[in-house]
Amino acid sequence: MAYHANDGMPRLAPLHDLKDFKVSTRDLDVRGWEVIGSDGQRIGKVDDLIVDRELMKVRYLDVDVDKNRVLPDTDARHILVPIGAAQLDDDSDQVFVSMDQAALARVPFYRGGAVDAEYEYRVMHAVTSPSEPQTAQTMQSTSVNTGTGAGMTAPNADFYNREHFDEDRFYHKRQQHRQDQSHMQATASSAGFDNGNPVHEDIATIERLRQMLEQGTITHDEFVALKRKAIGL
Repeated sequence: MAYHANDGMPRLAPLHDLKDFKVSTRDLDVRGWEVIGSDGQRIGKVDDLIVDRELMKVRYLDVDVDKNRVLPDTDARHILVPIGAAQLDDDSDQVFVSMDQAALARVPFYRGGAVDAEYEYRVMHAVTSPSEPQTAQTMQSTSVNTGTGAGMTAPNADFYNREHFDEDRFYHKRQQHRQDQSHMQATASSAGFDNGNPVHEDIATIERLRQMLEQGTITHDEFVALKRKAIGL
């Protein structure tokens, strides 16, 4: 459904509530992927994506935090992480966030439903200034002077114009890895590799690789990797 400011529906909504929004084919649907903190420990898994209905962009990852990472008697265990504050792993289905146990404790829990302005400002403060206590003054600074308190003004374009909401920053590493893999496969094919069978030492193939290196078609690292593949290492 398209967003209309007066339709009574929140601007930010979980993906599972939107019937006309799908993850772009160039991106990955990361729901269900595990989330790893800066200490190398699992935090939980991505339960859903929070979408800006006006711009049809993903703003937050809804992370279901593992019970052992929070107080055992805590009912709400979900947090929202700005999409640009996380990064995909090269190969495995994992999402990395710059957040350890101490930082995790400062992120406000998300109880589902509408995401209000105050919650967004609290999340941003926890992400950008994890060591500072949240006060009216710091909340005002985080909100780019758009208001404070429970009835504060909704975040504006300046608020979202930060690297923390940059989707490309989230997907870039994985997309670059895909491009590198495609380039390597194309290079291997042009060098005479047969992907369907094991490749053993082949003087002609190695010579073609050497010529491609001299022509600048491949880098030295790619030459070494493909040469090792050619001789079965």
